[in-house]
Amino acid sequence: MSDTALIIVDVQNDFLPPSGSLAVPNGRAVLPVIEELLAPEWEWGLVIASQDYHPPSHISFASSHPPHQPFSELVLPKHDSRNATYTQTLWPDHCVQGTTGAEIDAFLGKAFKNRGGVRVVRKGTDPRIEAYSAFEGDVLSQSYPAPPDAKPPKVVPNGPSALTDFLRDSKIERTVIVGLATDYCVNQTAISSILSGFPTALLTPAMRGISPEGTAATLTALEGMGGAIIGRDGNGEGWRSQLHEWLK
Repeated sequence: MSDTALIIVDVQNDFLPPSGSLAVPNGRAVLPVIEELLAPEWEWGLVIASQDYHPPSHISFASSHPPHQPFSELVLPKHDSRNATYTQTLWPDHCVQGTTGAEIDAFLGKAFKNRGGVRVVRKGTDPRIEAYSAFEGDVLSQSYPAPPDAKPPKVVPNGPSALTDFLRDSKIERTVIVGLATDYCVNQTAISSILSGFPTALLTPAMRGISPEGTAATLTALEGMGGAIIGRDGNGEGWRSQLHEWLK
């Protein structure tokens, strides 16, 4: 397993019920499964935790585009192109830098501290750019807990993503992806992992999505790209043996 990274996507207060501003239904169900994955039995080469970390007035916030409402869509110009546009889903303000909502869940944070060496990737820090994938973020120099004002090391622009380089430099060959939400940031992180050339597994008992339909479509599409879907049947014992088998 020393060649495998566990990537934990966006298990933050604003994505967790009951009070998160963009809570994923039943999102807290992932916590005990992820805690188990952090036990010494699982000898990951790396553990990565991504953190959505937006400045105020981020482009994805509905509040940045009055009178548009959360969960509506808006066609916007791409920040790096004069003519190209894209469709942006607008969200309630969430995971604003330095706020409690942006913090990784305290239950999981305790498990991170007990394990040690968990590296943080912060994404969505540019106010002009939406970033769902952990591979679009910056790998912080500090292990968890990183301070609110932590700065990433400088990376070469327009090259491989910071996370891709970090994984390769750390001799990582495979990834296992868990977290929130299956049909958004987990999906995009898995796509990035697969396209970066890493054999990629998704552990469904440690993931939850916004909608059942979106989750099912996401898993089908990722499987079609070559991703391994582990534990489809829920939280029973089967996922452990399936994951151990995939990791051989």
